[in-house]
Amino acid sequence: MCVAMAFLPCSQPASTQRAANSSALKKRIPPADPNKYHSVRDARDDTRSGVPQLVDTSGQSYFANAHPYLEEPLEELIERIPELKTLQPAPDQQALPMILGKTGAKVEEFFQNIVDLTAHEEIAQERLNAKGSIKAGRRLQYNYLILIHHDAFAPMVEEYRTDLQGNRAEPDGLDEGFSVTSGFALKWIHFQPMARWDSTFLYLGDERMGARNTYVVAFAQRPGQATNSGTVRWSGGTVPILVQGIAWVDQDSFQIIRIRTDLLAPRNDIGLTRQTTDLTLSEVKLPDLATPLWLPIDVKVYLVFKGQTFRNEHRYANYQRFRVSTKIGP
Repeated sequence: MCVAMAFLPCSQPASTQRAANSSALKKRIPPADPNKYHSVRDARDDTRSGVPQLVDTSGQSYFANAHPYLEEPLEELIERIPELKTLQPAPDQQALPMILGKTGAKVEEFFQNIVDLTAHEEIAQERLNAKGSIKAGRRLQYNYLILIHHDAFAPMVEEYRTDLQGNRAEPDGLDEGFSVTSGFALKWIHFQPMARWDSTFLYLGDERMGARNTYVVAFAQRPGQATNSGTVRWSGGTVPILVQGIAWVDQDSFQIIRIRTDLLAPRNDIGLTRQTTDLTLSEVKLPDLATPLWLPIDVKVYLVFKGQTFRNEHRYANYQRFRVSTKIGP
């Protein structure tokens, strides 16, 4: 039994060690396909022909009757998500437009400043028993890349894993019965101003997160409208998934510092009853960039698929700007 899950837009996951910068890498990686990878600009904003660009939302009808957890009483939501146990509930929603506006501006700033990046990635893949103990596990190391393809309007972001020679690697772990997870570079795109229309938002309240005071905002994608969808692939095919989630936003900077997503509803038709992603971001300062980037440093993914529980943890370190060098002449 195996399952691969990705949040579009991302490449498929894969294997192995760190790679040095080389011109060979981008030669081996195909250019971005606009039909496959999502641009951070909203497709509905492209009205040059006078008609909004159509978005394929086929398959989302499965979620038409979903009831997101932001509709639950707060007490039930806190019981479901223990990370909210110290939440101070919001008295009303008056602050929500301000929070979304300033948080959206930070997300826009990220997309304006993002450059090609490379990092060291360590992944722990585990299968768990009914009590949550590890039945089987293994650890892998990868060279992780975030590559930016600029068009006339906005960048398209792609994720890759490569081997030491700079060859794009294939998914690793499925044949051994583990899950493969990827697609974390854009987890916070739901807060990008031109993408917010595909979700519903609710200001839950305030909470201390480490040394930071945060606003806590819940969101849920709208079936039939969402363009930033995920996919789950298994031996029987591929199906789309929609998500709901919680974001913790620093009250001083309006930077998202943590974000959790869950399935909008279980995909009982294929046996996927849970998919939870818990992502922590950290400030990364690069020598030649004036503005620091907030990037994933720790991602935990929990899956329950056909009664089998999987847990993957991705850790990222040593982010560097990825540069392609060329040599002319002998």
